[in-house]
Amino acid sequence: MKFFAFLGIVALAACSQQQLDNASHALSSTAPTFANDALIVAQIEGYFVTIDADSALHVAVSSHDGVVKLSGRVKSQNVRERFVAAAQKTQDVKHVDADLRVDPHVPTTKGQVADFELAASVEANIAAQAGVNTFSVHVAAHAGTVTVSGKVPTPAIRATIVAAARSVSGVKNVVDHLDVAT
Repeated sequence: MKFFAFLGIVALAACSQQQLDNASHALSSTAPTFANDALIVAQIEGYFVTIDADSALHVAVSSHDGVVKLSGRVKSQNVRERFVAAAQKTQDVKHVDADLRVDPHVPTTKGQVADFELAASVEANIAAQAGVNTFSVHVAAHAGTVTVSGKVPTPAIRATIVAAARSVSGVKNVVDHLDVAT
């Protein structure tokens, strides 16, 4: 580490005062732009949450020199229009490029929390099974359907994991994508 610091000092010493001044000016002139873009993104994301929190979770917002890009899914055309209008009226926004797809099946925040809780319960139940190492097993849940995937060492452990997943309250179906290591 000291070696790299030494190299950095040598490199700086080799720079002329003009080069150092140019680098300093370039950095100081871009810092406000970065800060402004970050503020624009934060403001827009805040507006989106107040308009429709469920859709806000599924929209990515970026800004570069005041040009805002929106991408993702929203639950209705009305929400799409309101998101675009909110982005356009945000201070210092020059242009909005909206790639927002209307998807009436955008998961709700409540549904996502329920899915997360169900997956966590299944993972806990699998971990509670004697001898089952869950590090190589992934659990996902959506509306009561649990998917287990990954690699397991034996068919018996595979059966134990699937049975453990099925036994959790709230699980309606288990999709088995487990592979037995050979």
